[in-house]
Formats: sequence, C-alpha cells, structure tokens
Amino acid sequence: MSTKNLWQICHKKDLNNNDLTRYIVKLLQEHQINIKQAASDLDISVHRTHNWYYKDIGMTALDLIRMIEKYEFVRQAVASSLLFE
Repeated sequence: MSTKNLWQICHKKDLNNNDLTRYIVKLLQEHQINIKQAASDLDISVHRTHNWYYKDIGMTALDLIRMIEKYEFVRQAVASSLLFE
C-alpha cells in the first residue's frame, strides 16, 4: 500500500472544518448575530467573518476558541458533540 493511500485512510474525517463552520454560522444566524456583531464580539476583522458566512471558508481554531468563550450556545453545541464520540 502506498504512503499516500495509507495517509488518506488514517486521516479520513467524519466532520471537516467547512462542515463545522457551516454549522456554527447556522447557530449564529439563528441567534440573529450578524457578521459585524460577531467580528466585534470576537475582536477579529469583519472580512474574516464575512468569509465564514458567505464564502464557505472555514474558521481558524482561534476563532472557534473565541466563540466558545463568548457564546454559551456554541459552547453547549461543542460539548454535546463531544459527548457523542
């Protein structure tokens, strides 16, 4: 078996970064949090939040950590997803 095939088998993920970002953006939209408010709350650029909302670009780990610290509903969603694993 080639190294490339082995790597693909070992690192296959059920949930990738873009899926997680789409889910969190959906949660933010349900709580009526727009891109400017999220950028202000998380102390990041509006351009970066715009990329999550509309351009299907995944968020960084730092953005996720800041969201977990700031928003209780994101913290609960992440905690509940960890319980299922």
